[in-house]
Amino acid sequence: MESGGVLGATRFKEAGIPNGAAGEREDTMRGASRRIWAVGAVVTVLAAASAFAQESPSNKPAHCAALEQDLFIDLKEVIKAGCTPSPAQISKLLENPVGNFVSIPFQYDYITVKGPHVGDSKAVHRLQITPTFPISLGSDWNLINRVVFPFLSVPLNKDFGDCIAAPTQILSCPSLPGVLQDPYDRTGGFGDMVYVGVVAPKETIKIESTGGVFLWGVGATAMFPTASEDVLGSGRYNLGPTAVVGYLGREWTGAIFPQHWWSVGGESYRSSVNLTNIQYFIFYAPPGWDPNAAWRIGMSPNISIDWAAEGDKVTLPIGLGAGRMFEIGELPVNVHAEVDYSVIHPDDKPGSRWDVRLYITAVIPAFIF
Repeated sequence: MESGGVLGATRFKEAGIPNGAAGEREDTMRGASRRIWAVGAVVTVLAAASAFAQESPSNKPAHCAALEQDLFIDLKEVIKAGCTPSPAQISKLLENPVGNFVSIPFQYDYITVKGPHVGDSKAVHRLQITPTFPISLGSDWNLINRVVFPFLSVPLNKDFGDCIAAPTQILSCPSLPGVLQDPYDRTGGFGDMVYVGVVAPKETIKIESTGGVFLWGVGATAMFPTASEDVLGSGRYNLGPTAVVGYLGREWTGAIFPQHWWSVGGESYRSSVNLTNIQYFIFYAPPGWDPNAAWRIGMSPNISIDWAAEGDKVTLPIGLGAGRMFEIGELPVNVHAEVDYSVIHPDDKPGSRWDVRLYITAVIPAFIF
């Protein structure tokens, strides 16, 4: 699950950058090769993970086989019984944004940006590492913690130091140095870290009619000015609310995970942030497919609303992807590849079009709480 710094599609505000900038043709060729590389990387990772996948042993004790049939059981009970959670159980737990377990998701995005004054499409590369862990708040509640470590490569010259940016959005450029000969010179580095804390009940609400469960949680999110370059961060401390509500069924899963940030401090000469990110999840588990693979088909894009922007404010992508569980040695790993397209995007400023996304999530069974 994308969270915190995983803010919707990349969008640039109109910055008066001229068409026909030096190196534009070369950048186009680089962009095409990067798209090919991104798709190839997805295929390679899936193939490699499949090659090293280890199937669960079939000679399980009878009581373990029975426990593994319950997709919504507390996995602590499975471990206490001396059994190992099945891939299907772990996969279902990964779909739970307030699940009581430790995981280390890696998310890579290859995003194409297009719009006025950009010319050919430009590419944004984003890697996010998001350690996720719970803290018990008594017998009934958990605090689910996510810390997002973003690494970015954006097609914007780092000398545009007065630009304002979120982890995936450059929100404004009050002035542009006219002397720059290559405005699209690539800048890479560390972005603004994000913390997300959600308080949720330990017990989900079972829905007898469907066999699924209802879940919810509320909390807060914070964005910190940790970017290594000005164009990769906001330069501001940003705070706001977050929440999650969802349904986990045996075949269908759906959830919505909104976050909002307002500026509360930091460099006063930088533009204020007033940004909403809404991630939504829709997944389907095809019945009859390999239960140990725990295949899932669906999407998890991000809607972004930049309330501070002039003109168009909304980016709304839809997508489709597939993923499955693997066991590399004894380590459960979920791999999911997805392609999203922004059906609603800003027309008056550069904005994202395509997003090729790859998730690799390692689950640490010893730390299922």
